[in-house]
Amino acid sequence: MADYIPGGDAAFNAWLDNFVTYASANLANLGLVAGDLTPITTAQTAWATALSAHVTAQQAAKSATQQKNTAHVAAFLW
Repeated sequence: MADYIPGGDAAFNAWLDNFVTYASANLANLGLVAGDLTPITTAQTAWATALSAHVTAQQAAKSATQQKNTAHVAAFLW
C-alpha cells in the first residue's frame, strides 16, 4: 500500500472512513461530483462487510478452540 495508507485493520478502517467523509464533504473543492465517489463507497461497503465477517469468524474460531481444549481436558478426567 501507499505510505499514507495505514496497515492494520482498525487503522485502515479509520483512515478509509475519514477519507470518504472528507471527500464527500469537499466534492467541489476536490473537483469531483458525487458519482466520482461511487467506486470508493462501493469498496468501503465491501470492506466493512468483509471485516465484520472476518471478526465474527475469528471469534467463532476462538470459541471453538476453547470448547475443543475443554473437551480434550475432560477426556482425561473420566
